[in-house]
Amino acid sequence: VEYGDGTHHQSVITVDTALGDIVGSTNLGLGKLVYTFPAGALDVKATYMSMALQQTDGYITDDKPEVGIGTVVASGSITDLSTPATFDLLLENQTATDCDGTATVKHLATSLLIATDDAHTVYFNVADGWAANGDDACGIAGTIILEWTFVV
Repeated sequence: VEYGDGTHHQSVITVDTALGDIVGSTNLGLGKLVYTFPAGALDVKATYMSMALQQTDGYITDDKPEVGIGTVVASGSITDLSTPATFDLLLENQTATDCDGTATVKHLATSLLIATDDAHTVYFNVADGWAANGDDACGIAGTIILEWTFVV
């Protein structure tokens, strides 16, 4: 849902989907596209999330992965989202409470400029050294709110 006056925007994103396959006993980053900003230069003023991870197989229940919101999908053999910074530049590394449906809630006031040529995609990303048996379709659910303005 979009709110605003044409210059100032609040994008309220409801998420209810699944991450990809989580291979057990691996360091792995992955994410899901949740939003795409319109073309143009913009300034992201604040990011809020209340997001829960919900295991489906019972093996990663106690895992506490790092979660964040970035402009590039997390990938590769990683346990945190700090490199590259684009994995979590909209909302930096937060430690999830668990993977059993408890929401991780965070609000960050920022002034992040996204140039016309920069990635305008928004991903909910996770990274962890996952438990032995992994998960076939870990669910993600919750709300992400982005407050932003056009610069030009």
